[in-house]
Amino acid sequence: MPEIRWDIITEERVIIATERSRRPHDFKKTDAPAEPKPDFVASCPFCVGNESLTPPEVDAFRTTGTQPDAPGWWVRVVPNKFPALASEGDPAPRSAGIYTLSDGVGVHEVLIETPRHNETPVAVSMQQWIEAMRMYQRRLHALAQDVRLKTVLIFRNEGRAAGASLEHPHSQLVGLTFVPPVLQRHIEGVHRYRSRYGRHPFEAILEQELREGVRVVRQTERFLLYAPFASRAPYELAILPLEPIGRFEQLPDETLQEFAQLLQDALRRLHAVLSDPPYNYMLFTAPNGYADEFWMHLRIAPRLSIDAGFELGSGVGINITAPEDAARYLSEV
Repeated sequence: MPEIRWDIITEERVIIATERSRRPHDFKKTDAPAEPKPDFVASCPFCVGNESLTPPEVDAFRTTGTQPDAPGWWVRVVPNKFPALASEGDPAPRSAGIYTLSDGVGVHEVLIETPRHNETPVAVSMQQWIEAMRMYQRRLHALAQDVRLKTVLIFRNEGRAAGASLEHPHSQLVGLTFVPPVLQRHIEGVHRYRSRYGRHPFEAILEQELREGVRVVRQTERFLLYAPFASRAPYELAILPLEPIGRFEQLPDETLQEFAQLLQDALRRLHAVLSDPPYNYMLFTAPNGYADEFWMHLRIAPRLSIDAGFELGSGVGINITAPEDAARYLSEV
């Protein structure tokens, strides 16, 4: 029997279409295996040695004595060459008849996670991956000083089906002058749940997920990797700290290393079970003004299905793999 499940925080609904349920091999690619990627591509703007092909760098971890926009880096941050937002302008809203608009002020950066073209998060060394996470923290800390920005979202698009236009391993960062709808619904949902039950919904989620165990993929000392009860996408995963912490940049280094290891482990499990699927992950950290009540978390959404007319017209997702099944397959790999 199909089920309609409610998200405990946003109260959005998703249909778990159990009678359409698909196993991991149903999602695996049938194409011939791709040729191994080289560690350097002459035309790739993110490869070491091609620094002149990007805008001037914003930040980098690099060898002492090396110059900006030159080799010697191991993690590098540059402005997006085709930014969705501009660093200068007036963010104040203004009227255009019955409509409202403002200048598109914000920040749009690319975080190049490794100098090597073929070092995806699945293949990269743990130390290099930790360094990429440290750069996440460094950029979040720096942009927290920009009073114009209300929200900073870090996300990763892996594969063309997930929106990636370049293969070289990278994430993106967008700083917004407002709190976007997804986070607004989350914040409102947390307030609603707290007013009803007197505690944060993530506390309740952790309690039930750890008690039942059927959606748990892995637990570490400080984090839980699990398939959310109302997963919108097949094999969707979330990483949640076991104790509340508002901002990702507040994680102590030992905790950050544990987070990096668990994130890489989650991506490796998806890679193994689903044969290198396209995916997006989104790191949610507290918007300005919400640090004391927000609970940072990360969600991974494999792009295994496409929203069609029903999903777009209703806003209700259809998930053809029950989260309990997804968690079982991923925990066993």
